[in-house]
Amino acid sequence: MFELLDSMARDPAVPDDSEVGDRCVETPENRGNSGLIDRRSYLKLTGTAAAALATGTTAATSSVSAANADPQVANPDQMSERRLSISDGDDLSSYVANSSNGELLVVPSGSYEWNRTLSFSRRNWGIRGEGDVEISVPGSRGRGTKNGYVLNVSGDNVLVENLTFDSDGRPAIGFRCIVDQRAEFRDITVASDGPRTWNAQQTNMLNVGAESSSGEVLLDGIVAYNNGNISQYNGGNSRVGIWSSRSGKLTVRNSVLSGFPNNGIYTRMPGELEVDNCVFANNNVSAVRLGGSNEVVKNSTFYFDISLDDTTHAHPQRGVSNASAITADNRESASNGGYVRNCSFIVRNVPNATGAIRFLDNEWVEVEDCQFLLDQADVPGVGWNNGGSARLRNLVFDTENASSATVAASGGQYPSVDNVCISPELSGGAISASSRDCSFDWSQAHSYPNPSFEGGSSETDRSGSKDDDTALENTLVIDGDGSSKRVDYQFTVDGEAEHSEYYSEYGTGGEINDDAVEGFVRGGADGFRFSGELTDLQIGNGPIVRVNGVEIDPATIGSDKSDEHLGNTLVIDGDGSSKRVDYQFTVDGELEHSEYYSEYGTGGEINDGSVNGFVRGGADGFWFSGEITDLRIGDGPTVRVNGVEVDPNQLWG
Repeated sequence: MFELLDSMARDPAVPDDSEVGDRCVETPENRGNSGLIDRRSYLKLTGTAAAALATGTTAATSSVSAANADPQVANPDQMSERRLSISDGDDLSSYVANSSNGELLVVPSGSYEWNRTLSFSRRNWGIRGEGDVEISVPGSRGRGTKNGYVLNVSGDNVLVENLTFDSDGRPAIGFRCIVDQRAEFRDITVASDGPRTWNAQQTNMLNVGAESSSGEVLLDGIVAYNNGNISQYNGGNSRVGIWSSRSGKLTVRNSVLSGFPNNGIYTRMPGELEVDNCVFANNNVSAVRLGGSNEVVKNSTFYFDISLDDTTHAHPQRGVSNASAITADNRESASNGGYVRNCSFIVRNVPNATGAIRFLDNEWVEVEDCQFLLDQADVPGVGWNNGGSARLRNLVFDTENASSATVAASGGQYPSVDNVCISPELSGGAISASSRDCSFDWSQAHSYPNPSFEGGSSETDRSGSKDDDTALENTLVIDGDGSSKRVDYQFTVDGEAEHSEYYSEYGTGGEINDDAVEGFVRGGADGFRFSGELTDLQIGNGPIVRVNGVEIDPATIGSDKSDEHLGNTLVIDGDGSSKRVDYQFTVDGELEHSEYYSEYGTGGEINDGSVNGFVRGGADGFWFSGEITDLRIGDGPTVRVNGVEVDPNQLWG
């Protein structure tokens, strides 16, 4: 029940119809990418804030005036601090309900409940966590409605800072804050579980805006993992990360948004938009809707890769995916145009993705000083649903798996193409390359999901959010995928295995006996953490199996037996680095490449008992008999012989 606490409330408790959601028809394509890929972790790719890429020339000066000034933030000096006397487990929302104009509530470190939905108007008001403040919200909150906000505050000069919302049942936690001039949300973490009930409405995470054209809203250090099925667009009724349709400026910086089925940032506003120093992963329909000449996205990294997180996935049979990083879209009050600067785009594996940058209702965008890694063959760097004009300047397009993806799709216009480098393993499409000698620079991209922002206020760490058993570094999920059929399974590992509540959904959990597990699924999912390798997996037809977040073919587990008679294995693991490292080695017996032990590696060139090759982030694996008589390799990669890490300099130096 909403608490109406102030007779000065100007905004209704339920937003007007224009804010209910995006109900437009996206006309998604249904050409999925059904291939299975090998496991790869981005966790060890460290990055700093993206600077201008080293493309060989200086970026041309642009005439854009959008979002150049520092944002005007909420002013806590106009608030009087009131430190709450509150104990672990108490209902924090009851304290918030009894607050007044002019107060800044200071919440001590602890774990609290938030059991109400609150709606009020306040001026010079805020709430700030001191230390670690974790808030649990009922699991049903925000589901089945677009308007289930835990906090709906209007007025002016509002500050919400340093709070973490993470609850059993992972509700769709949402906030609404529409002010006259100033509002600020800083260092807010929201963990929610995306759509799990098919075609259900969900509340947007942040519905914000300043009514005055001179007003500003700042979102700084927002970390939101909306794990679930990103295909559940549901006609625009599912969850948006950040929504705004007001007249003032919106600034989003130092933030992470992942797994939203109805756009990461969606604006329909005449005001300015600045997105700076952020990370986006697997947001459908787009990470950012770009809608005007006063809007800019800069210094940010975009991932298309459902293998990044086991609980964020695309299921085209249970919804519609139509993913892009930037959608040029000038709906309603927005103008034409937009700017994308100093950004990195990593396209790996998202079914029905339609382009890193694509057009809907917008006439032009300018893209400069950006880099694209196009490893999904059917996803172009720049593409169209409707006509549009793209000015391209100082860009790098590369691939690490010779995808032959198209850099610039036909159907639009390219009035300016200046200093664009395209890898020879990609197709230029509608444009020609200025040069071919280029590579994606991982050091210019933020890592995911643990980015460390240079000069920012937010560092995210999910290490404790999934299970207490984080020492078991691998995950296995057997997903019955909603079927009513019972399917039995059994698997073994050469390390430890534990059931994971986090990765399970309505499953039985299986029976664990040392390193062996037997169980069944009927529609739900059984999840496990384990150490070592998955040595055997037997399962009937139907369930989806994911190892470390990547869908696999169960028949491949333990199936690399053809060369097992050779007896020994050698793995050279680039360990996620962007650096190329050459190697060569010799054995005094037989030698064969192993697909099972390789990940995105080139495999090396085998000549009798010798191999010459290189790794760049991936791994090359081999079976061999006899002994390794010589191994020479540069610094960086990890070398494992028969599963044991070795120092090649000590053994063969």
